[in-house]
Amino acid sequence: MSGNTASVNPAQPQNTDLVTYCNCMEEVRHRVGVICAVQSGQGSTGYPAFDIETIFLQFRKTLELIAFASLTANKAEYSAQFVKFSAHWNAGWMLRDLEKVNPDFYPVSLQLPIQKPDGVKHLPLTADGFLTKDEFVSLYDKCGKALHARNPFSTEAIPQSEYTVEQWVARIQILLRLHLVRLVNGDKWIVNIPNSGKIEGYSATPCDAL
Repeated sequence: MSGNTASVNPAQPQNTDLVTYCNCMEEVRHRVGVICAVQSGQGSTGYPAFDIETIFLQFRKTLELIAFASLTANKAEYSAQFVKFSAHWNAGWMLRDLEKVNPDFYPVSLQLPIQKPDGVKHLPLTADGFLTKDEFVSLYDKCGKALHARNPFSTEAIPQSEYTVEQWVARIQILLRLHLVRLVNGDKWIVNIPNSGKIEGYSATPCDAL
């Protein structure tokens, strides 16, 4: 997930809400790219502790974008909720409040289309390997711990975690590379995020059976 400008599928009429959503996903892609660069040493700050903080700050921002993006079809609601959620350090509280606004905010990971004999394309759900909602909460909690000032007597440089940084990145990428998003206004979109190039969004109206 690294690359260029986000855009809506040019074959469809311009949808400013969808453009906004794709722009959020573009920012996610860039932030994941920063994580990968720092983790590989290509973008190191020169101080291991600062590198860790940079990585978990980008993870936190990425998770917030994933959560908030489903509100982009309602600018006023997005702004109001962002102000409130940005002060949260507890992901469970954040998601609880967000679900009151949009119960279906979490992206649905999809696999590549399979064309049926009748010509209809079906996008199967991804069975596993993606960042689940419970893992979202777990990673957000790790971010909070990593960003607090470290106890100078502690030997724990990185919060204990079920996954490595690389594995967390992979799970985020699998969640978002092709996903269904359900907006607060009821719209459904399919969004494709390649490793590079344009991010494309499509109306998911014909795919309500997913």
